[in-house]
Amino acid sequence: MKYVIVALLALVAGGLIASRVLRDESEPVDPLQIIVTQLRTQAIIEHERQIAVWYRACPSVVGVDPQIFVAWPAKLSYELDLASIDVEKTADVIKVRTGPIRADEPSLPSDFSDYLATDALFNFANEQELVNAEIAKSSPIARYLSTYFLARDPGLRDDFASELRALVERMAAALGAPVTRVEVEIPEQEVTWPKLPKLELCAGSMASVNGLPFARMEGPHTVPIRFRPAHSRPSGDAASAAAPTGIVSVVGAARRGASGITR
Repeated sequence: MKYVIVALLALVAGGLIASRVLRDESEPVDPLQIIVTQLRTQAIIEHERQIAVWYRACPSVVGVDPQIFVAWPAKLSYELDLASIDVEKTADVIKVRTGPIRADEPSLPSDFSDYLATDALFNFANEQELVNAEIAKSSPIARYLSTYFLARDPGLRDDFASELRALVERMAAALGAPVTRVEVEIPEQEVTWPKLPKLELCAGSMASVNGLPFARMEGPHTVPIRFRPAHSRPSGDAASAAAPTGIVSVVGAARRGASGITR
């Protein structure tokens, strides 16, 4: 009888322990905590802007000043860090707050450049030096435009907010969380404006990016022009993913050549 009682007590104790374990395992997990963890696991969201820059330069040389047509593409890259993201839920609305968007170093092509060279009879300039001088300006111009798009392109913040909103909506749906709206807040970023290099633009001409003027000359100074960036196609668009190429052309009386210059 003693052993029967011990066996019964062990059985009851086992049942109580099992029921407690099962109850603990079946306790609901907070969906908000899962969303926060998953967002921080994503680490970074990235977007790009494809640009094309062109302008006519008339550098001052001994003899007849040449006209140099410059055209090159670039890729401007931006990222949104989710490591310190803040998420809260009020009723059926989720609010997501992030840090500011950051600009990465612009990417310029390293293709060989083609150009038309002025005839040496008209000036004493070294055409290779002229081409090199214009190519050297592409990186600082791209950095200026990268900062400009970061500060003035409203579509950039919209793209990041839309992607983050869609990500949260998918996770909420998968977790069965009752959510009717997701609000994303991305703060304005403080920018330090890089200086535009001196562009010896031809009289009456302007430097353009994607067809929009961004710089002109006032006397000997290069002056920025304010413009409103057009909304670009999404980063993953097949057309925007094509490898860009660039050219530098010196317009005048001429012979045609190909430079061995890489950027």
